[in-house]
Amino acid sequence: MDSSKPVSTIMTRTLVVIKPNDPIEVVHNLFEKNNFHHMPVVDHNKLVGIVSKTDYLKIRHMLATTWSGETICQEMYKDMIAEDIMTRDPLIIEPADTIGLAADIFRANALHALPVVEDGELVGIVTSHDLLTYAYQEAF
Repeated sequence: MDSSKPVSTIMTRTLVVIKPNDPIEVVHNLFEKNNFHHMPVVDHNKLVGIVSKTDYLKIRHMLATTWSGETICQEMYKDMIAEDIMTRDPLIIEPADTIGLAADIFRANALHALPVVEDGELVGIVTSHDLLTYAYQEAF
């Protein structure tokens, strides 16, 4: 595997993004309909956060186990928006940064996705799955 190649060679460019004020039900539906685990949160194409499927599931679990009463849980859930569960100001990488740097960031921070930002705008995302796919294809 050539870890000196830029992440732009393996990143996903066609993104599904959400807005900070999108209802949590939108987050739920997008995770259900798609085979991905991270969604960038953007405001006018500027990255403001990221929501992982794990973030979403933790909130659902917390609501289900912390609060008594189904009605209260449903009301709290209904009122939540993406901004409530997103990780703000996530670590980012630039398209020209190397695949090796992305791998180092993943290992050092126990992350599985890095938004790719160029000139302040979101242009892609690179995941640990992208790295594995790249490494596997290079090996054979």
